[in-house]
Amino acid sequence: MSVLAHIGYGVEKKLITAIVVSGQAMKLTKLVENETGVLSVTHHHARGTGRRQPGALVWREQDVLMVLVEAPHADAVFAQIFVAGELGEPHQGIIFMETVCRGHPMMPFDV
Repeated sequence: MSVLAHIGYGVEKKLITAIVVSGQAMKLTKLVENETGVLSVTHHHARGTGRRQPGALVWREQDVLMVLVEAPHADAVFAQIFVAGELGEPHQGIIFMETVCRGHPMMPFDV
């Protein structure tokens, strides 16, 4: 785990966001939270309407995983989430990565 001083300017970072099947984000959080270069990891539940079917809206529930990671380690963490979340399979979700300028730590804890 990186120290707090790394969370700011001067360290290139990427934000990995994965929208996955409901119930999968906790598993993926546990998988990457201690990986090299991971600065912050969090997840939350989301729901809303999906594709419209004739005469009805389809309600979908999914989890959103967000991982702030040092840029040199981003591709490896991205690949790990992609494989473990089975995101190459139809209807399993989507994952994307973007560059960020600044971030702050937000690690899960056990109650």
